[in-house]
Amino acid sequence: MKTTTTKPIEKKMKGKLHKTEDHGWIVLFDDEFLQLHPDDVNDLIDLDNVFDNVEARIAASPNVEFEIVENQKMSGVVKYAKLKN
Repeated sequence: MKTTTTKPIEKKMKGKLHKTEDHGWIVLFDDEFLQLHPDDVNDLIDLDNVFDNVEARIAASPNVEFEIVENQKMSGVVKYAKLKN
């Protein structure tokens, strides 16, 4: 099930996709990071069920294009990195 997002708040950006123990999947950019959008995380989980060693494949080529989007939640507004393509 896809979550609802608002329009992007930043133009297309470039960063590196990375998985951490503390924050899960993140996008690193300009000495900052944002958590990966839940829809993209679910897509990666689906890919991991089909292909072998998805994390290693991503680590070999981590560069991604993304947009910063906001989701409205009961706890407030949360910013995520939403992958392009």
